[in-house]
Formats: sequence, C-alpha cells, structure tokens
Amino acid sequence: MYSTRSLFGIILPLLVAAAVNAQPLRPELEARLQRSIDSIRAERGLPGVSASVLLRGQGVWRGCAGISHAGTPLRAEMVFGIGSNSKLFTAAAVLRAAEAGLFDVEDTVGAWLPPHANIAAGITLRQLLNHQSGLADVNATPGYQDSMLLNPGRIFTREEVLAWVGPPHFAPGTSWEYSNTNYLLAGMIVERATGRGLAALLREDILAPLGLDSTTLPPDEGVVGVVAHPWAQGGDIFAVSRNALHSAAWCAGAMFSSSGDMARWYDALFAGRVLGAESMREMTTFVGSGEYGFGISRRIENGRTLWVHGGSIRGYSSFMLHDSAQALTICVLVNATQVPAQAIALRLLEVLSATPTGITRVDSAAPTPRLYPNPASTVLHVRDAHGLLRVYDVRGALRWEGSIDGGVSIPVAHWPRGMYVLRSAHASFTFMKL
Repeated sequence: MYSTRSLFGIILPLLVAAAVNAQPLRPELEARLQRSIDSIRAERGLPGVSASVLLRGQGVWRGCAGISHAGTPLRAEMVFGIGSNSKLFTAAAVLRAAEAGLFDVEDTVGAWLPPHANIAAGITLRQLLNHQSGLADVNATPGYQDSMLLNPGRIFTREEVLAWVGPPHFAPGTSWEYSNTNYLLAGMIVERATGRGLAALLREDILAPLGLDSTTLPPDEGVVGVVAHPWAQGGDIFAVSRNALHSAAWCAGAMFSSSGDMARWYDALFAGRVLGAESMREMTTFVGSGEYGFGISRRIENGRTLWVHGGSIRGYSSFMLHDSAQALTICVLVNATQVPAQAIALRLLEVLSATPTGITRVDSAAPTPRLYPNPASTVLHVRDAHGLLRVYDVRGALRWEGSIDGGVSIPVAHWPRGMYVLRSAHASFTFMKL
C-alpha cells in the first residue's frame, strides 16, 4: 500500500460531516429546486435529470425529473456516465502518488512510458494534467468515433488508443488546449508507478474510504447499481454495448456515478479530506484560456468564483459546480448527450442565491473591490470595499475576516501558498498567495 495518508484521517472527519450533510434541506427550498429541474427538463425536452445540492453543515438535496426509459421514472440512486468529470479522480490519484514520493509532477512521460508516435518524451505530468502538453486529442482523430460505433463491443488496448494520437498542435508548455490524450497518459503513468490498476487504486484509496459506492471505472470494473438508460438522437441506446467507448475513454471519461456520490466527492475533496494543502494548491493553479488546473476549471459567475467541470460521453452529460467560499456543491447528470447540464446547475445556483439559505446573493451592480498585488506574497491590499469581508482557502476554511470602510491591508506572509477566495456581501474574488 503506497499511500502515506491514514484512512482514519479521512474517515473520521467524513463521518462527522456526513451526520450533518445527510439532513434534508428546508422543504420550501427543496420544492423550488425540484420545480427548477422539472421546468428545464420540460423546456429542453430531456429524457431525465438527476441533481444534488450539498451545503456543507446544512444538508443535502437530491432530486430527479423525467425517465430512465419508457415506463421507468428516474430515481436518485441511479448511475450515469459522467464523461470528463472522470478527470478529477485521475488527477487526485496522480497527486496522491506524488504525495507518497513515487514521482513528481515535473517527471516526464519518457521517464515512465515507452516511446509513442506523436507523443514527446519530454512532456511533464504537470503539462498533461493542465492541458499544456500540445498533444492532439484522440477523440478528434478521423475515424475514432466511427470505430466506436462500428465496433461497440470491442475492448481497445491502451496501445491501440494511443495509435490514434495525431501530430502535436504546439510545443509542450507554450500554449493551452484541452485534450483527452493527456489524462489517458497520466492514468498509465500512475499504474506504472504504483504497480496497481487505476480502478483498484481509486476504489481502495479514494472511493471506498469516502463511501462512494456507486462510482466505478469501466471497463476495468463493472458498473454497479441501476443504470439510467442513455439516450442519443432521441432514442434509448441502452442495448448497445459500451465496451469500445469505455476502453477508449478510460480514465479521461468512462466513469459512472450517481449525483449524490459526485456531490460528496467534490465536497470531500475541497474540504481537505483527500489531498494535502500543497496538492490542493497544485490542483487549483489555473492556466490557459480554459482557466484549467488539474482536472478542474475555474469560472467567475456574476462575481462568484466557482470550481467547475463538465462531461459528455455518448448518451450522458454532466456538470459539477463547487463554491468553496459557500461550502456549496451542485451536481447535475442528464441521460442524453450535448445537453445543458451546465445551465441546469447555474439555475439551481440562482435558486439557492435567491432563498434564505446562508448562500450569498451576488450583486454585480455593487461597487467592485480592488485586490492587489495578485499574486500576493506578504500583504494583500483591498480597496473600494465596505462592510464585512471574509477570506477562505480552497477547502472552505475561514482564514480572515473583518469589517472595513474603504480599504484594508491583510497580512498573508504566513499563509500556505495557494488559491484563496475573498468574499464581500456582494461578490467573491480569487487571489493567489505565493
């Protein structure tokens, strides 16, 4: 067992949190959340929507709308393909292995894997995880999608999948472009370094300790629970084998989960129950036009800083949203491809912001505080701000608070390096501590 993090250090705080987070939210709020997914499902003509809202310390809501398939309503415990939301699990596995000293994120592909055409040996693990490798996306290779459809029952080997990688789009580290190829390679490196299959590693070191029993990585392990039927082009495609899809997408996009499991996963990760502080800093160091970290992206929505990721695989779409300042997680799963899972999540966020829940409503018309320098090393200066200010780390822990009228200088010299969120009564802003 390579992990140096005690399972008791994960499980004990999880049990304490679970006792509170298992509570339902207030009935009137749950009714508004349910009406939201009912209405947007009807508006967009979606087969089904499964959603969860977790407010750490307050409770959790799980709601469903629509059907799995003809005559069978969707149920909250049903599992869906989560597509690229698989990447965060892979990134966490990489960082845990790095914490255990098995490799460094600056290690190169060539140090761990044999040569492959169109894959530069000097690409680092960091460049794989934050999509600065320049590698072409296997999904975009001509013939890739046709191979999935023509041979749905075939299980492709890793080498066969990598043979689809086309010429690189740019030199490593010189630009940014999302590529599923990156995470396939990262998963292969973790397996080589640990001597364990990635599915077993995730199960033993992350999923089982966190009680995420509905989350699986096919085809390395079977999907558990009742599967929500996938739909494509208006039809139920559950009868079509998914072996080809799962073996090709693997740790970049093949995982299955329930909305409840996914909400608990994001909450546990950002509460510090999976990775150490330095690993979380690495994960939330964002680069490129995608504002991408390691398996997670950053989005500013009406002044609120959100950690987000979407996912899509034939027949399924997903979207995750986490607000560390509010200790809030929203998960939306839909059993259809290329549908507005993100729009549904943002609508649920609007409901929460408009209801007395402890969630701050962001007023984009309010005066905008100025933060400088950003990044900060010793002192963060805040100007044009009034009222109560709070600063949270990426785990949602309060680091500083104070009431000001105009400006304040916040000493940060002794704070750990990483990303922080400053929240006023009207908006949230991020800054980096160096």
